[in-house]
Amino acid sequence: MTRGRSDEDLLEAIRSGDLRAFDELYARYERRLFGYLRRMVEDRDLAEDLLQDVLLTVIRDRSYDATKGRFAAWLFTVARNRCLEHRRRLAVREAAKPPPSPAAPSPDLEESVGRLQAVRAAMTELSEAERHLLLLKQVGELTYRELADIHGVPEGTIKSRLHAATKAFRRRLAEIGHG
Repeated sequence: MTRGRSDEDLLEAIRSGDLRAFDELYARYERRLFGYLRRMVEDRDLAEDLLQDVLLTVIRDRSYDATKGRFAAWLFTVARNRCLEHRRRLAVREAAKPPPSPAAPSPDLEESVGRLQAVRAAMTELSEAERHLLLLKQVGELTYRELADIHGVPEGTIKSRLHAATKAFRRRLAEIGHG
């Protein structure tokens, strides 16, 4: 039985062919990882594809080293890298296409769409580092320790950066008129 084992122990078991260990690790991270990916790429189907890709990386990739940080930090770094790879590929494809004509939103949805657009606009005005830090914390539900491991800085630095990013987001949202 794999219950109660650390992520690192589960990863070792997975690498030894224990499918129940994979199921346990999947259950621990699927919801948070999917939420993070979905917000990063803003496309449910693509997020599902990226989730599968990231989880296959858990099985195939041998680069994770427990002495260099926590598994969750490594996993969300892999997810972030998959999103960045996707953005680069998309940017190349989009550069070759003419821009699409915008569709008018339904009057019934205007207010909620306006709020969503305001949140997205506020997020896009943040630096990439601020945006990723907020998404990893809020959507990925990573701890300060895990975030510190990803970024290679002390927890206090992460707390300061998160505070500044949150403040910047709230200020931008207020400027747009939805804060």
